[in-house]
Amino acid sequence: MTLTATLVMQDDRRGDSSRKQPLRLPIIAPKDDHSSSASSSRSGHLGTIAPTVTPRTRLPPRSRTGCWTCRTRKVKCDEGRPVCGQCTRLGHNCDYSPRLAFRDDTPRVLERMQEVTIVTSSIWDSNSPAMTETSNTSTTAVDDLPPFASLTTDEEREKKAEKSSPGTYNVVVNQDSFQHLPEYGDDSEVKKEFLSPLRRGSVATSLSSGIGRDQTSESAAASTDPNIVVLPRFEDVARRTTFGSTVSRPHLSPLLKQNSFKLESSEEAAITEEPEKMDTTQSTSQEAIYSRQFRHVVWKQLVPAELGQLDGMLGSSVHLLEAAAATFTPLFHAMMAVSALSLSSNDGNARLDALQHYQQALPALQSTLKGPEDLSSDGAFLTHFLLLVYEIAAAEADDSNLWSQHLSTLLRIVYLRRELFGGERFPYIIWWIFKIDLDALFSGAGRGEFVSSMLNNDIIPPPSFHLYPLGPDGSSVVMGEELDTLPTILQLDYEVTLLAARLALLSHEFRNDKSFNVSDQLHRNQATRIRQSQVFEVQEALRQLWAAPAVMILSQRQNSLPDRSRQLYEHAATLYRSCIIYSHSSMWPGQRLETPPDYDTEIAVASNQIINMARKALGEERSDCRYLVMPIFIAGYASVDGHNRMHALDLIRSMENTSIGRNTTATRKSLAAVYEKQNERFMNTGQSLDVDYMEVMKEKGLMVVNFGL
Repeated sequence: MTLTATLVMQDDRRGDSSRKQPLRLPIIAPKDDHSSSASSSRSGHLGTIAPTVTPRTRLPPRSRTGCWTCRTRKVKCDEGRPVCGQCTRLGHNCDYSPRLAFRDDTPRVLERMQEVTIVTSSIWDSNSPAMTETSNTSTTAVDDLPPFASLTTDEEREKKAEKSSPGTYNVVVNQDSFQHLPEYGDDSEVKKEFLSPLRRGSVATSLSSGIGRDQTSESAAASTDPNIVVLPRFEDVARRTTFGSTVSRPHLSPLLKQNSFKLESSEEAAITEEPEKMDTTQSTSQEAIYSRQFRHVVWKQLVPAELGQLDGMLGSSVHLLEAAAATFTPLFHAMMAVSALSLSSNDGNARLDALQHYQQALPALQSTLKGPEDLSSDGAFLTHFLLLVYEIAAAEADDSNLWSQHLSTLLRIVYLRRELFGGERFPYIIWWIFKIDLDALFSGAGRGEFVSSMLNNDIIPPPSFHLYPLGPDGSSVVMGEELDTLPTILQLDYEVTLLAARLALLSHEFRNDKSFNVSDQLHRNQATRIRQSQVFEVQEALRQLWAAPAVMILSQRQNSLPDRSRQLYEHAATLYRSCIIYSHSSMWPGQRLETPPDYDTEIAVASNQIINMARKALGEERSDCRYLVMPIFIAGYASVDGHNRMHALDLIRSMENTSIGRNTTATRKSLAAVYEKQNERFMNTGQSLDVDYMEVMKEKGLMVVNFGL
């Protein structure tokens, strides 16, 4: 049946079609479309029937929050997060990362609003005259700012750009630059994911955060040019107030002055006042949180025995780092990295932030080092110190680690600064580094490069320079109530530490002596006697030092000593007893079997004293007890008393939550592994004195660089 016949039959059933409305109205043409109207009129007069036109079905509004994979494929997305149903079913890569588009609306705005004018600047407009150093403008200042890539604020970048022709410097923003801002998040989960202040640069992190690899590689490539900055975070008020008023004081250069090792009185007063201003900042940014964490927690754990007024801030050397970090970007990133790492046990995002800041510190530091003078600067020295701390705190046995490289660089910097300046502005930091390398020797993770070089060249800072702040004469400030105790205790701590270094270096030499491992028992016995005589010499020096009348008087007064004196005395006392235990048990594998039983009492007494001192100090909930972890480990390892062994394990466990990195946890796991090995050996042979803790740590894949971090 033809189409015409079908329509005629329908008209017959309905009657006169001219008196009834059609089932579907024809599409109405626009008013001004005369051709369509004429065509319709002619069709009506001719009596021809036009074919029915099917109206267009109105589609639902297109989703603006679906994943980009579905939107590209032009299919409906159920907007499931983190992976939508379509991508899950088909195995596609679900991409919710935001897409940002930038356009220049200046012409459109000028067309609509005639009263708007454009004010050009030599910084951004190539048609305006540039203010360069060769210009005749009298107001042109000398370009004394750091390299462009190390600047942190728009104000500093504009000042830097004013000295150069347009187009010299480029600040690039991308979608990552805005992801921390709430207005760019689709929902609460996305906001939570992108709240961290800086996105990660690694491929693994890019995959976890939904950022494409192409963009990551592009940013990394662009950042190699010192005149191009890929802005990881669009600057806002929170960023500018991270260090309070210190950011606006670029005149505090981190570079050393050749003839000056002291802060001017006005600068030191300004630094002292800054913490109060910083504490009033209401910023809730992650960097502000990390800044407070660094000042109030991290630095107290790193630095021994500083003045305690105003919660430890008045006499804290942390102000020196904050002042230098205000104008030295690598140091700022190093501070943020260490601080974020200290929070990573309770916050997974903090560990990624720590990695990001660390990855930014290294290239920023490299871009600022143009010659020996730059390497010898305060900023470079302090940055390498914090990078050393970061690497130690993050150290894992199975991963590559740069802590030894940072230690070697610090040794080079120390010599360079002595050569250029004839002295050291931060002698107490050199002393701290010395103690860090000493711990690495005792744990078996280090070779003692820094310690041996300091000893052999006799350039260890004297004890009167070990505490901050330093007075006008260059020595540490001693308070009135400390005059009769602190100088003596500083000397005591210095002497014990040097003897501990000699003992640790001697042990490293013994353990690497291949000639000792021979089958000839006669030769081995002779070598053992030589070793024991060398060890006995250090032991006697330790015993004579501790038997001195002044030290015995301090021992009787230790409970009434001022805070700094007491802490340093406890450090010297626990280190002395650790050295006595270590010298009898750990100088070489199997030494304890060759130690005469006459010394068992000395080992047991030293172990008991360490456990009791540590229990008392931790019971007072003090935050300055990180140095106790190594003595507790040594005491627990050598003790044969079951209660002391369990106490040692519990004491280390109680200090894990406040540690910066994983070293304290690794120390506790190492001690537990040693106990397990000792029990196993005792069940098989009836004795466990030949268990060597360094061999157990190596066997279990546990590495401890610094026991307390």
